[in-house]
Parts: sequence; structure tokens; C-alpha cells
Amino acid sequence: MSSFLKFNISKLIIITISFSILYSCSSIKTETKRGDINDVIYLPRQQAEREMAEKGGGSFVRDLFGNRSNSKRADSLQIPVNPHLWQASLDILSSTMPLASVDSNSGIIISDWYNIKGNQNERVKISVLINTQELRADGVKVSIFKQKLTSSSWRNIKVDPIIVQKLERKIVKKAGSLANSSN
Repeated sequence: MSSFLKFNISKLIIITISFSILYSCSSIKTETKRGDINDVIYLPRQQAEREMAEKGGGSFVRDLFGNRSNSKRADSLQIPVNPHLWQASLDILSSTMPLASVDSNSGIIISDWYNIKGNQNERVKISVLINTQELRADGVKVSIFKQKLTSSSWRNIKVDPIIVQKLERKIVKKAGSLANSSN
């Protein structure tokens, strides 16, 4: 019996020590806070760069050439292209065909492929580039891509440059009327 008693006492001592260790760990005050997903995704260096970009600073080019006295002007929302040309282009293209990409910072509008007048064998895609802040006729560049379905593959077809010119003129004319109505 004495060996049985020694075995139980050693078990009792191990259980008591384990229980006291576990109990002492529970008294540690820990604060669990939910981290931001950006803390998980970005490395610390990337996190600092992201925070600087959100605050509107830290660009190498802006630091070299930026005018510090115009920092208040940079905080205001400003489209780098002429707003009337931009709005006219959006109005004309979106009323006719679905748009695939619209980027006011670069001044580019790209339509999705669109079938011409219900003809399933021909499609067009139009891209518009606005490259000026002034309302100028040469501030709009239109590119039209046309394709025809032949033997289960799309082949590029040349587009008449007069059609491109007419669309550019239509955009400039609408932009002029938008500018006149806003004044």
C-alpha cells in the first residue's frame, strides 16, 4: 500500500502544481484588441508609406518640384482635365454604349465592346482622352476600334477618320454648350 500511496501523492502534487500555474496565468490582465486589416496586410515600411499617402504627402516628385505655398490648393478636389470636356464625353458615350473604364485623373474614358445597330457580327470600342484643363478643340482625342466576326474570330477593321473627327467635334460642341450654361 505504501507504493500505491506514494504514486497517488506524486499525482496529487503534479495536479496541484499544474492547477496553480494555470490559475496564476488567468490573473494576468491582457487586452485583446482587434487590429486593422491594413496592419496585417502591409509590412511596417509599407504601412508608413500608406499613412503618408493618405495624409497627402511623401511623394518624391512632389517633394522635389512641389510648391509648398500652394498646399491648401492641393487639398481641394480638382480634376486635372477640363470638367466640361469630361462631362460632355461621359454624356455622349454613356448614352450610347456601356463604359468599361472611367478615370478622371488621367482623363481617359473607355467604352466596352458594343454591337453596331443590332448587327452581331460587328462591334466597336471607343476611347476618349482629354489632355487639357482648358476648353480647347485639340484637348480631346478619340480612338475608335472596329471589329468584324469572320470564321469565329474577331478581325480589326479600319475606321473612317471622318467618323473620329465628327465624334471629337460633337464632344467639343457639347462641352461648349455646358460651359455657356454654367456661366
